[in-house]
Amino acid sequence: MEASFSAIGESVGGTYYIGSSGNNANSCAAAQVSGTPKQTLQAGLACLVAGDTLVIRDGTYSGAANAVTGLPNGSAGKYITIKAENEGNVILTSGLSLAHTNAYLIFQGLRFQDTNGKTILGNHLKFFRNEFKGGCPSGNCTNTTIGTNDFNDTADILLEDNWFHGSGGRYKLLVYNANRVVVRRGVVRHDGGWTDDKGDPEAGVTFYNSSDCSAQNVLIIDNDRPYRSWQGAFYSVYNSASPNANRNNSWYGNVALNSPVGGGLRIDGNGPVTGAIVQDMVMWDTEFAAGFGSGASVISGLTMNRVTAGNTVRTAQETAGFVQFATTYSGTVTNTIIANTGTDAIGVPLTYFVSFNNSSTSAGTGQLTYSPFTNGLSYLTRIEEGSPLKTAGLNGGQIGAQIVNRIGTPGTLQGEAGWNTDTGTALWPYPNDARIKKEMCTDPGVARGFCASSSLTGYIMNYLGNGSPYP
Repeated sequence: MEASFSAIGESVGGTYYIGSSGNNANSCAAAQVSGTPKQTLQAGLACLVAGDTLVIRDGTYSGAANAVTGLPNGSAGKYITIKAENEGNVILTSGLSLAHTNAYLIFQGLRFQDTNGKTILGNHLKFFRNEFKGGCPSGNCTNTTIGTNDFNDTADILLEDNWFHGSGGRYKLLVYNANRVVVRRGVVRHDGGWTDDKGDPEAGVTFYNSSDCSAQNVLIIDNDRPYRSWQGAFYSVYNSASPNANRNNSWYGNVALNSPVGGGLRIDGNGPVTGAIVQDMVMWDTEFAAGFGSGASVISGLTMNRVTAGNTVRTAQETAGFVQFATTYSGTVTNTIIANTGTDAIGVPLTYFVSFNNSSTSAGTGQLTYSPFTNGLSYLTRIEEGSPLKTAGLNGGQIGAQIVNRIGTPGTLQGEAGWNTDTGTALWPYPNDARIKKEMCTDPGVARGFCASSSLTGYIMNYLGNGSPYP
């Protein structure tokens, strides 16, 4: 049996192949040779045991025999890997449906495309460089859901370098009743195409009754389609009618851009949301930057540091920078830029902040009112060295977001060494830029936002009109 290693270092066993020109009559032993593959995914999966790898040759795989379901399990140190032979050249159209008993699986370089919701249940599951496209046009469904009401055991999931888009689905990515889920470097765009009669919430990436989850270097962009009840690019909510708590979720180095309805980040619910951490976030050209609570919600222990929020041009639509209407609220919002909006903050005390060209300006320790655009904010994702903003913050620190390096050691799950640290590896140009552009910009009607630019990186870097420091 051929021995090899997975992309993140776990020891593995045999390698098996499937291809559209293959033959399911080929034995599993024969399918270990690239030239004599099995023909369908289900036939290939039947060959696998812990530590094995299934390589899918180029093509589009449809029908029940190619549904991604009924998978065997790996084990600790022996993940089963299912990957494209050539990343981006394998399209799977018959659904992704993992069981809550699935464990120790890796999916790499695939394109999941269907009009049904893709469901991820289980534990110790890792997804690298996959496309998740499409969703149903109505009903309580999403593009991709991690977790379920039926079981409370989905945990330890990693989605690293994936992208979510396409028509349909309430949420592009919903983490529901699940714990310790890390979404690291993802690109998300809601392309509309979902309606209902109830006004159920819609959003980009949602942590719903889930705890110890983290979004890291995620870009949620160009959500400017008609929506029925858009909540925000990032959404975190507690609902007492559903199981599990919402606590200790985090957002490190993220961007919410060009979402003119709703917020960059909304934290809400009819009960407690506790211990949220927001570090280095851009929320730009959104209706409001961040909103906290409504009705009987309890927002406690919020820590928000280094945010760049506002709009390119102030219009009557922009309501506020930071807004809170919770029954109970406690938190700190420090080292922020709020520009070209309505009231800079409603019910949210600010310290060490720049409030520029807003209809109303709050008082607070460390308040500044000069233009951020001439004092260090040339690119949304960083503050320039030697500029006033670089040292104007708390204890001589920076005001505004600094999103320049990749967060999280590659392949790590929540709680593992380095899982949420600054790696020192440059984030820009954004990883997989060319493939993301190709796969997210080919459908009719999506020649907008970054798809109308030369690249994803160039779109974000030139958003303030100062060009791009990257080729």
